[in-house]
Amino acid sequence: MPQVFAADSAEPISEAELRSLIARHLPAWQQACDADDAESIVLHEASFGSSTPELILFACAIKYAAAKGKHVHVATGPGRTRRAPEILLPDAALGSVYREEIPLKRRVTVRRGSAKTRTKK
Repeated sequence: MPQVFAADSAEPISEAELRSLIARHLPAWQQACDADDAESIVLHEASFGSSTPELILFACAIKYAAAKGKHVHVATGPGRTRRAPEILLPDAALGSVYREEIPLKRRVTVRRGSAKTRTKK
């Protein structure tokens, strides 16, 4: 996440800055907050790291949801449940499920010499 503002800044973030930040970094979160089909949103705590920018983004996500009138539930547990809230809350009537698209790492092709090249001295 690019540095949008200084982590130690005492200046408040405007509603427009908050909305822009969420739209840019957490579009699925924005969709969930803007949806009218539920009053609550569940997120897994491991969805965010512990670096300063990620913790600020986590706080912004909660602040944005609160501004939209949503209750935020932060779940914890094994990593395998991060992508499946229905496992964490089997008895809950879950509405829509929104997930951020995580860019996959590009595979790097490693070229090695042919068998002939490797065996020659």
